[in-house]
Amino acid sequence: MRITLRFFIVVLCSNLAFGSMLPVGRPDTRISYDYLRELYLRGYVDAQAALFIPVDYRYISGLSLEGIPPMFDKLTKPLAYLDRRFHNELEGLKLNLSVVPYGLFNGDVSKSYFAFYPGANYKISPNLFIDIAYRIDSGLNDDSLYTGKRWSEFAGYGELAMISYRTKRLSIGFGRRRCAWGVARKGKTLMLSATAMPLDGLFIDYRIRKTLSFHSTIACLSPIKVDSLFLESGHTENRYFSAHALMISPVKWLDFVLKESVVYGGFGRRFEPSYAMPLLWFHAEQLNANIDDNTFFGIETVIRLKNRYAGYLELLIDDYQIEKKTASDYEPNEIGFIAGVDIFDFPVRMGFMELEYTRINNRTYNQMKPRNRYVNQNYPLGHPLGPDNESVNLSYTYHIKRGLTGGFIFYVLNRGEGRINNDWETPWIDDSTYSEKFPSGVVEKRLGGQFEILFH
Repeated sequence: MRITLRFFIVVLCSNLAFGSMLPVGRPDTRISYDYLRELYLRGYVDAQAALFIPVDYRYISGLSLEGIPPMFDKLTKPLAYLDRRFHNELEGLKLNLSVVPYGLFNGDVSKSYFAFYPGANYKISPNLFIDIAYRIDSGLNDDSLYTGKRWSEFAGYGELAMISYRTKRLSIGFGRRRCAWGVARKGKTLMLSATAMPLDGLFIDYRIRKTLSFHSTIACLSPIKVDSLFLESGHTENRYFSAHALMISPVKWLDFVLKESVVYGGFGRRFEPSYAMPLLWFHAEQLNANIDDNTFFGIETVIRLKNRYAGYLELLIDDYQIEKKTASDYEPNEIGFIAGVDIFDFPVRMGFMELEYTRINNRTYNQMKPRNRYVNQNYPLGHPLGPDNESVNLSYTYHIKRGLTGGFIFYVLNRGEGRINNDWETPWIDDSTYSEKFPSGVVEKRLGGQFEILFH
């Protein structure tokens, strides 16, 4: 069994504003989202804090932190401090910089990295904002998925560039940002993950009431080059992404989400108006148009009981065979799900244990047309491990003091040979009795543990 130690130290430079929006997928903001997620699963804040992120400082300011018992000040005081110090209340330009040393140590590997996050925030009016942020990170040099340029020991990209209009209930943003939909650990969700690359497009979040909200994303994805009979250099296929979700809280302890997404594109293809209309059912539009796009349907349920127990389930359906009339109907189902259980204040206060199981079938996220694969800039839009894997994670987290959190995780991972970018094969076409084991092929098995310390 391999034991790994990870550490993150967040340094927020100067007293300048951090920005109006709390970026997703960064170590300097991760601990804030971990706090919000824990408070949500404990039942002290509503679903807007965890199920659809990013959030802005106006939302943090509106949280009723005063109503949370004093024993949770290790969670609430850092959030209140974050809001007081970095929320830009004054109109005008503010600059910010975060420096994050981080590292990974185990018996075989010892690596340390530096990440820099320079940015700027301009508050035009009480409801109109501009946010810009870059990521300059030495860790990208060792990231096999990263396809951008590298300079000496560093690489980087613009990860946030938004102009947005925000009120208490409505947020409309245009530009680039990273999103995460779901409550799974560390934002590793199935439909939109915090580990994905940022999206370029239009983002709408409408909080109809405390128990009902609507969310929509319409974006461009990275294009792909394909071979051409007429052009030596090949031609470019444009790619697009749309997703929408409806969150309902019928009772205080239950949240229910319906969500759907689609990846589509092609040579010379533009935005499809039907996919840009968030109130339409994407899969039905695809069937009626008789176009082979890649649609996904998702359901998520979260239950919170007595401020001490929580459970969640996320289901993603890529392709599910109902009928068995033709050879293509024998294609194995392409689905994934995440199930988790949390027990808080166990065995001591300010500590909690979490058990999470993830399974994603082979060929999920993949498709016969490469342009329809569920990726952006070579990174999965959904779960970072992609298809053909299952994992069990048992973790324990303890808040040592304000700004200092420690924990460990033990994990078991079984990963087959399926990948999002594998060539599409159809062995079931010639064999109506076809079946395959899960995970497929030669299975990579890992058993390990990690200790983690976060200080800010």
